[in-house]
Amino acid sequence: MTQPNTFSLKSRSLKFKWTFGASAAIFLTFFLFSFAIYQGIGSMLLGEKNTTIKSAATAASQALYINGLTSSASNLTSENIGPVVQGSKDLSQRLEDQVLVFYDAKGKKIEQYSSSIFKNRDYATYDYSSYLVKEPGDPIFKPTVKGQQMVIGQMPIVDSADNSTIIGYIQVINPMTSYNSMMGKLLATMFLLGAVALFISGMLGYLLAQNFLNPLTRMAKTMNDIRNNGFQKRIEPTNITKDEIGELTIVFNDMMEQIERSFEQQKQFVEDASHELRTPVQIMEGHLKLLTRWGKDDPEVLDESLNASLTELERMKKLVQEMLDLSRAEQISQTKELQLVCVNDVAEQVRRNFEVMHEDFIFTLKEDDKDLHALIQHNHLEQVLIIIVDNAVKYSGDGKQVDMHVFKEDDKVKVAIKDYGVGISKDEIDKIFNRFYRVDKARSREVGGNGLGLAIAKELVSGYLGSIQAESEDNVGTTITITLPLIEKKEEKTS
Repeated sequence: MTQPNTFSLKSRSLKFKWTFGASAAIFLTFFLFSFAIYQGIGSMLLGEKNTTIKSAATAASQALYINGLTSSASNLTSENIGPVVQGSKDLSQRLEDQVLVFYDAKGKKIEQYSSSIFKNRDYATYDYSSYLVKEPGDPIFKPTVKGQQMVIGQMPIVDSADNSTIIGYIQVINPMTSYNSMMGKLLATMFLLGAVALFISGMLGYLLAQNFLNPLTRMAKTMNDIRNNGFQKRIEPTNITKDEIGELTIVFNDMMEQIERSFEQQKQFVEDASHELRTPVQIMEGHLKLLTRWGKDDPEVLDESLNASLTELERMKKLVQEMLDLSRAEQISQTKELQLVCVNDVAEQVRRNFEVMHEDFIFTLKEDDKDLHALIQHNHLEQVLIIIVDNAVKYSGDGKQVDMHVFKEDDKVKVAIKDYGVGISKDEIDKIFNRFYRVDKARSREVGGNGLGLAIAKELVSGYLGSIQAESEDNVGTTITITLPLIEKKEEKTS
C-alpha cells in the first residue's frame, strides 16, 4: 500500500524564484543605469578629446601664421617649424600627451613632435601618414595603433596670401592615455559596485521573499497540522496583513470553520441516525428471537410480534425517507426549477387538507394581504407548511386550534403558524431546528416524531434565501414564522 506524500516545509522553490526574480530585477536596473552612465561619461570624454585635438591643431596653425611660415609653401621646413613649436609655450603644454605632425601639400611628412617625456614610446615614433587625408575639412579618426586606441585629427595649412591654397597639413594624435585610464578605473569601480549591488539585491530579494511568503508558510504548516490533528487549528489573526495574503488567510480560517462545523454536523447526524435506527432494530430483533423460540406455535405471540415488527419497520421507513428529504433539501439549486408561487393559495390548500384529516381541530387562515408571491417550488412551500402545521397538531395538547397568518413586511412575505399547546421553554427554543432534536422525547416518540421535520423545513426555506423562526411561551403556545423574499407579480397587459 502506497503512503500519501508528506508535506515538507524544506521545499522552497517559490522563495527561490522570488529571491532570484527580485535580485535579477534590482541588479538589471543597476546594470542598465551603470551602463548608461559609463557610455555617457565615455561620450563626454571623447567629445572633450575631439575638442582638444581641434584646439591643438588651431594653435599650431596660428603659431605658423604669426611667425610668417604660412606665406609660402617653401617656408614649411623642419628648420623653420622646429623653433616655432619649441618656442611656443602653448604648444609645449599641448604636446605633453599628444603628437604633432606637419606635412607638405603633397602629404610628405616634414617633422613629427612629441613631449620629451614620452618621445620613446611607440605612439610617439609611429608613422601616421597613412591616416592623412589630402582633402579640405577636419576629419577625425579613432584607430587602434599597436594595441592602443588613438584619436587622430587634422587641419589644412592655408596660404595666408590668398586664404584658399593648401600648402600643408597639421596632424594631431592623442593616445587617449588619460581617457583609457579614467575609463578603466570607472569600469573597475562599476564592476566592484556591481558585485556589491548583486549581493545586496540578493539579500534584499531573500528578505522580501521571506517576508511575503511567511504567511503562506504558516498557512502550509497549518494545513499540514490540520491533516494530521484535525480541523481545530487556525492561522493566528494577529499576524494577518491587509493585503491579498491577509484576505487569503481570512478566507482560509473561515473555510476551516465551515468544514469543521460541517464535519461536526455530519458526525452528529450519523450518531443521531444510528441511535434512532438502533431502537427499532433492537425491537424487531427481540420479536424475531421471540418467534424463533416459541412464537411459531402460539398464534397470539406470532400476531403480536409481527404487528410490532411491521410498526417498527414503518417507523424506520419514515425515518429513512425524512433523512433523504433532509439531504435533498440541503442541495436545493437557486437557478433551477424555480416557480412564482402564490403563498396565499398554498396556505389555503394546506389549511383545507388538514381540516379534512383532523375534523376535531379548528384551522383558521388570516390574510392581511392578498396575492403575495415568492420564488419557490410549489411542492417545497407546501412541504414546509405541512411539516409545521403537522407539528402544531401533534403538540397542541388540549388546545384544538391552529391559526395561520399570511402577511407582508417590507420586501418579505411571511407565514406565521400558531398552536395553543404547552409551549417550549426558552432553553430549548433555539434547538428545535436541529436534527433529531425533540423537546419531549418520550411524548414525541408516542406521536411518531423523529426530530427531522423542522430541520427539513429550515433547510428548504434557507435554500430559497428565506428564514424560519420560533417564538413560544409556556402553557400559551408556539408560533413558527416563515419568511421569504417577496416577488411583485407584474400584471399582464391586455391588448
